[in-house]
Amino acid sequence: MAKSQSANSAVLEISRRKSKTITSIAVDAIENMIISGDLVAGERINESLLAEQLGISRGPIREACRSLEQAGLLTSQTNHGMYVREVSLDEAREFYELRGAIAGLAGELIVKRADDSVLEALSDLVDQMQIAADKGSTAEYYKLNLRFHDSLVQAAQNQALEDTYRKIVNQLHLLRRRGLVQEGSLQVSNQEHRKIVQALVERDPQKASQAIRTHVANGLTRLIASL
Repeated sequence: MAKSQSANSAVLEISRRKSKTITSIAVDAIENMIISGDLVAGERINESLLAEQLGISRGPIREACRSLEQAGLLTSQTNHGMYVREVSLDEAREFYELRGAIAGLAGELIVKRADDSVLEALSDLVDQMQIAADKGSTAEYYKLNLRFHDSLVQAAQNQALEDTYRKIVNQLHLLRRRGLVQEGSLQVSNQEHRKIVQALVERDPQKASQAIRTHVANGLTRLIASL
């Protein structure tokens, strides 16, 4: 019995969804490689190697790369393929300025909207980062640092703000780790985190906003000093 038109359409839709899901997995995997430093700025994307590592075909890898190019993490060079994007200092400065303004607003919203359990979770992350800083574990600190800032933005309970923020920080992953590797920077960075949480606990919107803006501005200063 021949397949009906509806059945054929269903098969095509299922195939499309599977392809989309695999591509999404590839996007997440490549993005995580960039965040972790497994893929560094200026490095060429080896589609065949990535496909082998992830156990998928090159098609979803290619689609994922196009998506990440649109997100600003990859860049294409004619006849040479895709490369991890290199962000200039001028671009980084602009991103940090915008990030500071958005994060400052997030601080004000957190004061108004977050309950005590959210603030307790943020405080716990600061304690965990302090342990990592005391051990001098940059890799561990960096992961916790990302969780802390992600949690801050989520606590603002504004999806538009969160989406915009993530587009900015995604393009700073290659640079932000460098600003944390200077001697003593982990300790200083976490002291700033503690001031942010304290301002939030005091439910002071202006103080919270200023603490976050200062932390972001100091992050740019640390980055510049590391170059």
